[in-house]
Formats: sequence, structure tokens, C-alpha cells
Amino acid sequence: MNNLNKPSRKRPPTIKERILEHIWLVFPMGILAIIVVLAIVNYKPKALERFEITTGGIPLPPQKVGVTLPGTKFPNLGQKHIPEGQRVKYNSNPPTSGAHYQVPASWGIYSGEVPVDERLVHNLEHGGVIISYKLELLGNDELEKLKAQVRSLSNINPRIILVPRANLDSPIALTAWGYLEKLDKYEPSVIKTFYDHHIARGPECQNGICPS
Repeated sequence: MNNLNKPSRKRPPTIKERILEHIWLVFPMGILAIIVVLAIVNYKPKALERFEITTGGIPLPPQKVGVTLPGTKFPNLGQKHIPEGQRVKYNSNPPTSGAHYQVPASWGIYSGEVPVDERLVHNLEHGGVIISYKLELLGNDELEKLKAQVRSLSNINPRIILVPRANLDSPIALTAWGYLEKLDKYEPSVIKTFYDHHIARGPECQNGICPS
């Protein structure tokens, strides 16, 4: 029988040939795996979500005489600047006034290293509102809601700080110059009211126009 017209059968590749055929995939996949591992190992949460100050603020009318502002009012401890590293004993926790460092903290949401009180008080002097929280008392779900509200408020005036506080005896504490309000739970309406009444009202502000 004539076998000339029969198609030749292709020899199946050997194991070695199969390895060589696909070996080009090994190196890029290996490099990708190394990149992923390094990214996981070196990942660090963002320590500060910064709010930038671009203007002095929006002009506000003077506070009306006789109006009761939200929060508990504390005696004014003054506005003296002190050398970096010197510590101050304040009359509230968190503090609402008193001596402080010459350089204030950056505005924004802190999740890593926390500025000391002597720096944060300067932010209050500049008309800022500081929201302190204790995660163990607040919980992660409520914290995310609080962060979202702080971001929203920063669009009105970015002179706001959200910061964890280890020695806080309530889930949330709101502070402005001379005023403190503690919350037993996340209450967005209370936070908004406190912010609206106190933002840009620090002693270095002039009718809503404040230093950065």
C-alpha cells in the first residue's frame, strides 16, 4: 500500500520541550509575585490625610451678644508661645486654651503619629475645631462615618483636625478655643452644630478670617 499520501503524525512534545516552551512566563510572574510581596510587607497606612488651607476663610458676622455657644466653657489660660519640648498643664482634657508651641499642627485626619497638645492648642487659636476620639469606645464603623463627616466639613472650612486620643474618657470630644463638648456616641447633628458655631472663631481670627 502506498503510504506517501498519508499525513505525517506530529510527535508530541517531550516534558523538557513543554517546560522550555512556557518558561518565558516564569520570570515575569516571579517578578510580579516579588513586587506584590514587597508591597504588602512595606505597606503603611497614611498617617495624615491633609487638608490644605488656600484662603484666610469666609467673612463671618461677629458672634451675637448673649448667645449660648455649644459645649462647656472653660477659663481662658492665655495664648503664650513656649519653646518646643516644654510641656503645659491644661485645665481640660482635651485642652481648649493655654500656652502652646509657635508652629501649629497640619490640618487633616490623623491615624498615625499624633501631634502633642502644645501644638494642637495653636490650631484652636487659629479658629480650628479639633475632634478627638477613642477607638476602643467608638468602634471602626462609627469612626468611618466620623471621617466622612470631617471630610465634608473640611469643604466648608478646612481648619479641622480629627485625631485619636489615648487618654480620652468618652468616645468623641469636640474642642474649639475655650469650649469642650464630649459625646457618648457618634452624633452627626451635634458635631455639625458645634462646628458651625465655633469654626473660624479663635482669638487670632477677625470675623472669620484666620491664619493658616
